[in-house]
Amino acid sequence: MNTLTLFRELSRHTEWADAVVFSVINANPAAQEDERLFVTLRHLHLVQKVFLDVWRNEPVNPEETGSFSVPELEQYVRKNHLAIGCFHDTLTAGMLDDAVKLPWAGLVSRNLGFEVAKPTIGETLMQVHAHSSYHRGQVNARLRDLGIGPPMTDYIAWVWAHKPSAQWSAIN
Repeated sequence: MNTLTLFRELSRHTEWADAVVFSVINANPAAQEDERLFVTLRHLHLVQKVFLDVWRNEPVNPEETGSFSVPELEQYVRKNHLAIGCFHDTLTAGMLDDAVKLPWAGLVSRNLGFEVAKPTIGETLMQVHAHSSYHRGQVNARLRDLGIGPPMTDYIAWVWAHKPSAQWSAIN
C-alpha cells in the first residue's frame, strides 16, 4: 500500500469511527447531556477542521465549535469529513513532503522554549489521525464512566468489518 492510499484509508476510518461514536451518543440521553464529553468532542473535531483550513490555506477559527449542540456538532463533523475526503482526492505523492505553516507555531515555540520545526503535509495528516484516535479514546472512556458501553472504533475493527463507509444518523 502506498502512502497516499494509507492516508485515504486512515481518513475513511476516522470518519467511520466518528460516525460510530455519534450513533452511541445519539442513542443515550446521558451522553447527549454530558458537557465534559462534549468539551472533548468539540476539541477533537475543531482540530480536524483547523488542519483542513491550514491545508487549504483558509483562515482558522479556534472558536468555531465552542457552543455546538449534539446535532450541530454532528452536522459540522459530517461536512468536514466530506471536505477532508475532497482534499485527499487532490493530493499527490510529491505534495506529502511540502512544508505546512501552522498559524499557532509561534505560540507553541514560546510555550516549549524552542523554535518548532515546520511539519509537512504528510506529517500533519498523520497528526490529525493520531490526535483523533487519542481523543476518541477519551470520549469512549467517558462513555464508560457514564455507564454506556463504548463502541469499538479501532482501525483493525474497521478492517475486520470490510472497511464500511460511515453511517451517520438519519435525524440530521
